[in-house]
Amino acid sequence: MLVGIGIFLLCLFPLRALLNYHEESHLFRWTTYYFREQMASWQGIQEYVASFIVQFFYVAALGSLILAVMVMAFQRLTWWLLKRVGRWKVPLYLLSFLPALGLFFYCFIPKEYLNNEQFREIVTYDYLERTHQWEAILKQTKSDPPKTECGIWCTNYALAMTGCLDQMESYPQCGPQGLLNDAMQKPSFSLYSMSDIYFQLGCVNEAERIAFNAKQYLPNEHKSGRLYRRLAEANIVNGHYDIAAKYLHFLESTIFYRNFAKRWLSDMGDEAKVEAAYGRMRQLRQKENRWLTSNAKEIMLLRLVDENKENQMAFNYLVAYRLLQLGYIQNDNER
Repeated sequence: MLVGIGIFLLCLFPLRALLNYHEESHLFRWTTYYFREQMASWQGIQEYVASFIVQFFYVAALGSLILAVMVMAFQRLTWWLLKRVGRWKVPLYLLSFLPALGLFFYCFIPKEYLNNEQFREIVTYDYLERTHQWEAILKQTKSDPPKTECGIWCTNYALAMTGCLDQMESYPQCGPQGLLNDAMQKPSFSLYSMSDIYFQLGCVNEAERIAFNAKQYLPNEHKSGRLYRRLAEANIVNGHYDIAAKYLHFLESTIFYRNFAKRWLSDMGDEAKVEAAYGRMRQLRQKENRWLTSNAKEIMLLRLVDENKENQMAFNYLVAYRLLQLGYIQNDNER
């Protein structure tokens, strides 16, 4: 019980971001087609079982509880097998925990998370950005300055969302790419947060493109509920309901994205409901598709502001982008 409680608390607090990392990199579907597809190979069976468990990581407490129960059950099974072999003294009872704990750390904690500080940082900032913990992001940056562009653009995004982007000189910067950057990174999930930033700015097409690219780079043809939801939202905003429906039908076969999918499969034809939910995004979005693959970020921001003077976030990003480009905002070490 003590070990189970320890695993539960470990996953729920220090390793909470890892639950998010696994959940957004797998997607279990409750369909016979998905079942037959995965049962065709041993690797597919492993993927089926892993995705079934990982889907519950969407709810942190539930995911942590499942992992804790699995560790406890595996330990009890190991101890039962040891007792079947022969008599074991009480001190050797502790050895029955090793397979369970070893399996937990091997399957749940990636090697990159243990050995790569930048990987850990991206996992942390991506989780905080997805859950809109703006103050936590700024606190994290203050206590441990980010060493990756992902950490910096999430920090600037948090400043923008709290109305404090004019204070960005008090935080680490790395030039304009610390605001907007869609170059493919490794790991590719670092782009999840960048897609969110573009979407919030009104660059709906850019957000869609980045989400689609990130989806294509998932290992072993994995799927991501987070990315499929972003792709569906982008197409709803753009009025491409037939394309959005394809992603929504996919999400409809899941547990935690089902309500979102079913709602919009029934509401997409009702323009009043679409306007109520995404009217602001339709007002902010760029009206032309020419920036779908453009790297002219400053021009893109300028057009967003020119087309909608009320797009305050785009205006703030434009000013910040120019200041970073001209070198007026620098790191403390560069001053």
